[in-house]
Amino acid sequence: MTRPGFPRASTAFVLLAASHAPASADFRVCNETRSLINLAVGTNAGEDFSTEGWWTVTPGSCATLVRGPLTGRYLYLYGTDTNGADVLKGAVTMCIDRGKFKVFGIENCWRRGLQAVAFAEIDTQDSPDWTTFLTEPGR
Repeated sequence: MTRPGFPRASTAFVLLAASHAPASADFRVCNETRSLINLAVGTNAGEDFSTEGWWTVTPGSCATLVRGPLTGRYLYLYGTDTNGADVLKGAVTMCIDRGKFKVFGIENCWRRGLQAVAFAEIDTQDSPDWTTFLTEPGR
């Protein structure tokens, strides 16, 4: 399930996060790995959560997943490599779909024709602006 030349261990990316304060406030993810990564984000949507995907982030680039000032302390991130293998360790189960999606609610994923996966929780420390960096293990 891994690409030739990339051992399976390389898909267990390390998640680093740092507050960042440019002119506009957003949630960004920067890919500092050698792999193309597909991302989905989970956010608080009032009384429930919503999930949305997909952003494709090439090695050495960044993607803005949430535009505007962040309103909650926690965001949730799910990522896969080009083979569909999970690249982040997560513990919060939320719903995704195979194609481009925006889903409200995290309950009964299977009943709604969706897939339940484990998102990583990102603590933004109540910052209105946050950048998360994905790196290879050991970096």
